[in-house]
Parts: sequence; C-alpha cells; structure tokens
Amino acid sequence: MHKNLAAVLAPLLALNAIGLAHAQEAAPAASNAPTDGRVVYAPDFFAQYSPQTALDMVRRVPGFSIDSGSDRRGFSGAAGNVLIDGARPSAKSQDIGSILERIPASQVERLELIRAASTGEAAGQSVVVNVVRKAGASASSGAYELELERTTVNRVDVRGSGSYTGRIGPAEYTLGAGRFAESRPLRGFRFLRDGNEAFVGSRVDFTPRTFRETDLNATFKTPLLGGTLNLNASAERFNFATVLESLGLDAAENITDSFSLSIDERQRERELGGDYERRFGDWTLKAVALDTLRLYANDERTLFRDADFNDTGTIAQRTRNRSTETIARLSAAWAIDPRHRVEFGGETAFNALETGLTLTQNGAPIVLPAANVTVEEDRQEGFVTWNWKPTPQWTFESGVTYETSTIEQSGDTSASRTLSYWKPSLQASRQFGRDQARVKFFRDVSQLNFGDFASSATLADDTVAAGNPDLKPQTKWRLEGVLDHRWGQNGALTLTLAQEWVEDATDLIPIFDPMSGRFFDAPGNIGEGENRIAQAKATVPVGAVVRGGQVELYVSYVDSEVTDPTTLMLRPVTSNSDLYWSANFRQDLPALKLSWGFGIEKASERRFFRVAERETFEEGPFADAFIETTRFAKAKVRLFAHNLLDTEFRRERRFFTPNRAGNFTFEEERERQFGRFVGIEVSGNF
Repeated sequence: MHKNLAAVLAPLLALNAIGLAHAQEAAPAASNAPTDGRVVYAPDFFAQYSPQTALDMVRRVPGFSIDSGSDRRGFSGAAGNVLIDGARPSAKSQDIGSILERIPASQVERLELIRAASTGEAAGQSVVVNVVRKAGASASSGAYELELERTTVNRVDVRGSGSYTGRIGPAEYTLGAGRFAESRPLRGFRFLRDGNEAFVGSRVDFTPRTFRETDLNATFKTPLLGGTLNLNASAERFNFATVLESLGLDAAENITDSFSLSIDERQRERELGGDYERRFGDWTLKAVALDTLRLYANDERTLFRDADFNDTGTIAQRTRNRSTETIARLSAAWAIDPRHRVEFGGETAFNALETGLTLTQNGAPIVLPAANVTVEEDRQEGFVTWNWKPTPQWTFESGVTYETSTIEQSGDTSASRTLSYWKPSLQASRQFGRDQARVKFFRDVSQLNFGDFASSATLADDTVAAGNPDLKPQTKWRLEGVLDHRWGQNGALTLTLAQEWVEDATDLIPIFDPMSGRFFDAPGNIGEGENRIAQAKATVPVGAVVRGGQVELYVSYVDSEVTDPTTLMLRPVTSNSDLYWSANFRQDLPALKLSWGFGIEKASERRFFRVAERETFEEGPFADAFIETTRFAKAKVRLFAHNLLDTEFRRERRFFTPNRAGNFTFEEERERQFGRFVGIEVSGNF
C-alpha cells in the first residue's frame, strides 16, 4: 500500500515542480493575498472558463474542493465550507452545489478564499470560500441547465434545473426547480466456491435500476428593522426502483434455481428555514430557525424458483420511517478591535424518528428485535470562540463547545439516557507571503444515527442487522498540520498530515437475540482506535507545456487500526478505503471559445467485517472526458462521456463457521458492469 501511495505522489510532485519552474509565466489574476490569509478572485479570473453559475466559479478556485458538510443533526455541526455573502444558508436538506447553481455568474462580484477560517458560520472548517454577490443585482435574471444522457440500452435520461431571481422593491426572491434521472443496467456474474476453494457453481445477474429525483425551492431576502431577513423553503422527492433477476448454475452449468428481487424505495421531504441578522456597532446578532420533515418508504419482495422455474417461496419486507428535526439557534459576534474577535451562542434541537419494519416469509411474520421503535432526542449546545491576531502574520483561533442531549427510545425496546460532551479546539496559523502553515488540535463527537437503534434487513444479501439501543457516539481527538503553498496565476499545493485518537470506536459487533437464539450484526462500540492520515491536493498550471493547460491531482491515504471484537486481532475500520486518488486535466482555449479535458479516479478496496462474514468491495478506476464550447449564442454546450473504461464492480464475500474466528466455509465472488454513458448538456443565463 505504501508503494501505491508513493506511485501516486510521484507525478503530483513532478507536476508541482513544472508549475514552480514556470511560476512567472503570468501575473496572478487573484489579488495580492493579504496577510490574513484571504485570497480574492475577481470575475475576470474565471472568464477563461466561461462560467454560467456561481457553482462553475467555485469549482475553479485553485486548491479548493466543495464540502457540503457532515450529515449530522443540528445546524452548527453540519456546516459546509461555502458561504454566500459571508453567511451560511439557513438550509440543510439543500446541497450547497444546488444553491450555487441558482446564482448566475453575472451576479457574482468576487470570490474570497478564506484560509484559517473559524466562525460559527462554518464550524469545523479551516478553509472556506465566500461568494460575494453584487449589490442591487438585476431584477430579472436566471440560470438554466438541460442535460440528456444516453445509456447502454439506448435509454435517454433527461435532467435539468432552472432558477429565476427577481426583486420587489428592496426585497429579492429566487424560485428554482430541478429534476435528476439516472438509469444503470447492471449486469454481472457470481462465482461460488466451497471451503476448499473448489468451484461449485455460479449465478448470472441482471439488475436494471432507475433513480428519479425532483425538487422545488424558493428563497426570500429583505431588509427588516435595520437588519436582514432570509427565508427559504424546499420540497424534494426521490424514487429508486430495481428488479434483480438471478439465475443459479452448478459447476456443470446446469440450472439449479432462480429468484427475482424487486425493490421500490421512496422518500418525500420538505424543509422550512430562515435567519435574521443585525449589526449593533461592533456587535452582530443572528438568529436561525429550521424545520424538516422526511417520510421514507421501502418495499422489497423476493420470489424464489426451482430449476424448472416453479415458485417455491417468497420473503418480503415493508419499511416505513418518519423523521422530524426542529432547530433554533442564536449567536452574537463582537469585533473588539482589529486583533480580537469573540463569538458565542447556543442551539437547541428536537429530533424524532418513528420506524416500522415488517418481515414475512411465505406470508408468516419473522420476529426481529427492535423492529418497530420511536427515538426522540432533546439536544442543547453552547459555544464560544476567540480569534486573536497578535501580528499580521500570526492568527490564533480557540473555542469550546458543550453539548448535552437526552435520548429516549420506546416501542419494541425502551431506553433513556443523557449524554454530555466538551469539544475544545485550538488552531494556529502563520502567513508566509501567499503561503500559509496551520496546526489544529480539537475534539470531535460523532452523531448517533437513529436508524442504528432499529433492526433492518437486506434481502439482496440475505442479512439482518439488529438495532442497538446501547450505542454510544464515537469521539476522537485530532491533531493536524497543513502547508498551503500558492504560486503563479493559479498554482496551489496543500499537504495535510493528521493523527486521530478514537474512543468508543463505532463498528459492527455481534449481538445475541435470546428470542431467536442467534447472533446478529449490529452497530456498536469496540473500544479505542487510531487513524493516520496523509492528503495532498494540487492545482498545477502547465501552460508552458500545453497552452492553457491545467492539472488537478488529489491523493488521500488513511491507515486505520482497531481491535476486532470477534477475532481480537488488529484490523482496519469497517467500510474504510485506505487509498483514494484522482487526476484531472483541462485545457482552455478562450480564443476558440473551447475547453476540453479528461479525468480518472480510483479508490482502494473497502472491507466489511461482520459476525460470520468478511466482505471486500472494490470498483474503478473510473475515467470521464468532456468538450465544451460557448460559440452558440450565450449558451455553453458540453459533450461528456462517463465510465470510458467500462469499469467492473468487484465484490467478494467469505463466510465462516461459527464466526470469523472459525473455519472458512464458503465464498461468493461477484463482478458487475453498467457500461459507458454519453450525453450533452446545455446551460446558460437569461
């Protein structure tokens, strides 16, 4: 694995050297990067990319990748790394990319890359991009995008989005809608072997699947009582459907059996949010409110047949979930003087999940532990941060958050407990001209997934996961160091090293159910663990070699270590992928109004450790390519191709008796492909 990491880092460092050698070939289009670590990009910097929306611009910021934030309950803990007019949108269910797509590029005055950022607006993010819009933008402007993608079975998926921004006096509103569609005709084989690795049979699978998603959204912004009021609303629905047809063959290729598995998954969601902000001299007060309702349903049914295709039985599952979240947050920031800034505030939230699961075999119910439960949480949080800038080059940011929550569970199982945690953080940054070095030490507490409290079944894998009402949040202390180097027009190199010390590590554990007399897999805590992390990201202009060329490289290596609760041996964390890398090339030819490029990415295998099974999953590499032009009126036309290598999805399941500490008894190796995809996208402003 270390050889793989070195092989990926070698071209990154070589390209970095090329960029440094030609750093003087063009004057920086960004501003002169003040010593507070802020780099300002004017619209002229992005002209060569012909951006249509703010999203197009943010994606071209050197050395920056959009992070939509973690999927956590509450508002502060789920912060992303993009601000709009210095503030985070008061929304959680809307992806920041979708919000940026609704801002036409013509409305953007500048983008600010803020390094060593530490505010309540972007909690936990050290680097953010602030999208600053023009004051009094056009009263009637909008953005649109239409995309057609052709699948390998000659099906055409239609996707698109559109938004319109208008004004009513001093107030501004935006209306938007979007549709996403995807079809993937997965085909593949499974090869079956016994405990002696002897081939005993195979399965032929065909799994056409479709995904459909639509959303509506609206925002309203107006001056009010000396401050600014923002309101937003969104509604979203998605549907996923598939029918897996699987044919079994023995070693002599005689038909042994077949089955058909149908899955119909739906979700409906609506969210209402708003915030009010006002300044009082050196003080800034802000209030946020958010309410979310999510309805989820899933129906699965497997029909089994014998070698003559006669029905032999069925197993079916019906899942219904209803979840709600209500948040109120109040914060105050005090700019004491140019060197000191204090921010403090609090947040309260109420979360609830009602889940119901019915599992039947040939019409008879199968009793599962904790199949129908209700989980409720009352959560409060208080925080204070202090930013101190003793010199133009040094910045210190410190803070502490205290959170407490009471979780109650009722239904098939009853439980109640109160959890409290302190989360301190300290960051120091040093500016060296355009470069910056940062060191950060903090404590993070993961968010419990209410779904882990209830049992669930996966019919496709014939597995059952038990609910665990005793699950604790995973906590970790993280020490990280970052070097951020900038050169030339848009050269950027960021190196990160981090060490994490984990307590109450969350993984899969065996839980015994006395009602059925068997062990089930369940999420649980397995003690202490460690993560060692190395990351590198580079944006390298290679104009001296290829006119208008630019290369983006990223590599991440994570070495994780925990003690297996079944074998009592050290192993990686379940579902962890040690190595991920990507490389993208782009050439912009403004004189021809033409751009083209290609990219490739690959993640190493992921491993899952269950009670009596070890699963390995690997996919990639994936390769994509595009060519785009703005020669047609004011629109951008883009042709694209996905999965050019027709990559295989590889999965291996190894079974043991009575558990993974016992004897190996059976293996299933699966290979699947979904083909290549081509399409066309048209986008623009109006």
